[in-house]
Amino acid sequence: MAAVPDLPLWAWNLIIAVQGHEDQHASKDQCLKGVLNAIPTEVLSQAEAISAYIQKAQGNDLADKAASVWSDLMAGFFPKPADEPEATP
Repeated sequence: MAAVPDLPLWAWNLIIAVQGHEDQHASKDQCLKGVLNAIPTEVLSQAEAISAYIQKAQGNDLADKAASVWSDLMAGFFPKPADEPEATP
C-alpha cells in the first residue's frame, strides 16, 4: 500500500466535504464523482477514516451532553435533601 501523503488540513477537509456531498446526494446527482475519481485511493481511504472518527467523537459528545441534561433535569424534579451527600461516580 502506498504511503498517505501529508496534506494540509484544508485539503483533508475539502476531500471529506466532497465525499460527504456525494454520500448525501449520490442517488440524485453525481456531479463530483469525477473529482473523487481523481483522488488517489489511499487518500480517499484515509479521509473516510478521519470522517468516521470525527462522527464517532461528535456522537460521544452528544451522548455526554444528553446525559448531563437528563441529570440536571432529574435533579430539578428530585432534589437531594441537604443532609444527604451526593453520590460520586
